[in-house]
Amino acid sequence: MLVELLVLFGILYAIQICIFAVGAHRARYSHDNTFRPTVSIIIAARNEDENIRPCLESISRLSYPKELLEVLVVNDRSTDKTAEIIEEFASRFPFILSHTSTPDPDGHLRGKTNAVAQGIDRTTGEFIFFTDADCIVPERWVEETVKYYDERLVGVVAGFTSLRAGKLFEAIQALDWFVLFSIAAATIRLHFPVTAVGNNLSVRRKAYEAVGGYRNIPFSITEDYALFHAVTSTGTYKAKFPVDASTLVQSLPCEDWASLYRQKKRWFIGGADMDLKSIALFATGFLFKMLLVINLLAGNFIPVLAAFAVKVISDFLLVRPALTTFKQMRLIQYFVPFELYYIIYVVLFPPVVLLNRRVSWKNRQFR
Repeated sequence: MLVELLVLFGILYAIQICIFAVGAHRARYSHDNTFRPTVSIIIAARNEDENIRPCLESISRLSYPKELLEVLVVNDRSTDKTAEIIEEFASRFPFILSHTSTPDPDGHLRGKTNAVAQGIDRTTGEFIFFTDADCIVPERWVEETVKYYDERLVGVVAGFTSLRAGKLFEAIQALDWFVLFSIAAATIRLHFPVTAVGNNLSVRRKAYEAVGGYRNIPFSITEDYALFHAVTSTGTYKAKFPVDASTLVQSLPCEDWASLYRQKKRWFIGGADMDLKSIALFATGFLFKMLLVINLLAGNFIPVLAAFAVKVISDFLLVRPALTTFKQMRLIQYFVPFELYYIIYVVLFPPVVLLNRRVSWKNRQFR
């Protein structure tokens, strides 16, 4: 019975991932290269003095017309030298502004959500861009993103983020991100938007205001997902998630297993707020991975090996468009270790989350 279930879910998984692979391959969209609206970039920074300088240097090199651009860097009550670095860049570049967040108010505005909401309130751009303080954006990031707002009802445009990957631990994380972003891009292209990530995200201000902004969106420790879900759930605005090398943002991997655990736990708990359709979408993958582990423990080695091979091939087809577009095919050498890691954390995290929903992030505690 265990083997039969493994075969069944292996087939379902392969079909689902192949459909996603088609979606990822088709993640190309119409665009208008002449579109030049006003743009506000929001960066919330909390104790980022080790990372924020390269981020702001990349921001200072943006080629978008400066008269149409404003950058608001929110110092989220940092206790290190983050504020000093922000002020340094604000004094050098007139389009870079600084703001120090106030104590968290009651209601939905807590933690980073509060800092981001304050930043949005103090800007005026027709489009709002988000990235993180440990990210580096490409020079043409803004114009290559706004070109996808060629239709009035495009409310959100997301983009890929790559991680520096010089060794196995970093490469596994980089592949994990490419898989996640590929699924996100594919589901949006298939008209079934699931998620987006806030280190490379933009939203039309009218769409943000239409959902009442963060003051009206229920609190989530993954505030980027909450905003994306609120806008795409209106039935009015749609999303785009292009596989486009010109919008690729670079970020840093977690330094150790403890920080990776905290990151994944935050993502899993934030993802628990998904609607039933989205949860059902991921249920096949979870059950397939669970059956791989159960059959391995039961000694069904040959079926497990065959099913694992099917999974590796399917996942490669999914992520191949991104790896090719972003010239990251060298990561393929780490694909099998990544698959083993991927199975383990997907199987283990749901019970971990159920047992303890407390999240520690940036020296703040959330439940």
